[in-house]
Amino acid sequence: MENKPAKQQKAILPMISAGASRRELVKAFSNLTPERVLGGNYPSMAKIRKEEGEERTEQVLAILTADTALAFGENLKKEQALYYANEIVNAFYYLSLEDCFIVLSRIKRSKLFGKLTLNTFLTAFEKYDNERLKLADEQSYNAHLSIKEAAPINHPGMKKVADKMRVPNVKKKSK
Repeated sequence: MENKPAKQQKAILPMISAGASRRELVKAFSNLTPERVLGGNYPSMAKIRKEEGEERTEQVLAILTADTALAFGENLKKEQALYYANEIVNAFYYLSLEDCFIVLSRIKRSKLFGKLTLNTFLTAFEKYDNERLKLADEQSYNAHLSIKEAAPINHPGMKKVADKMRVPNVKKKSK
């Protein structure tokens, strides 16, 4: 049997650092779902901030937020995009950039009445966060059930516990 290297998953940070175009990002991450992100072992923004620095993390997210604004014909100034990115990173530091990509893609496909504001972004992130938490809870519960079903009561470890808890049979006296 031959050891094959694990398939290298694409990540947003290295692609943006390499100068990937909007089209390349969409092509690479168009099939990204919350389920895939949860199972994909993508680093959180907190980890990226620790390894790459706060400024770099916010710059990458600012690029993504500015791209989202362009979908609505708005042109975010650099300072405004960095401000939005800072607010998002501080509020949702535990999400990955891939999670952010999903949220921002959903904003692009939504109907927007009025201007694209920080509130628009934060509301979309909050909605996604709630969806992601429910999904993680379901996955955790399903994993628990599969482990529970895989380890029946006649498992050797469980048998010892059952034997300790067993009440000895007491014969009733007949009258």
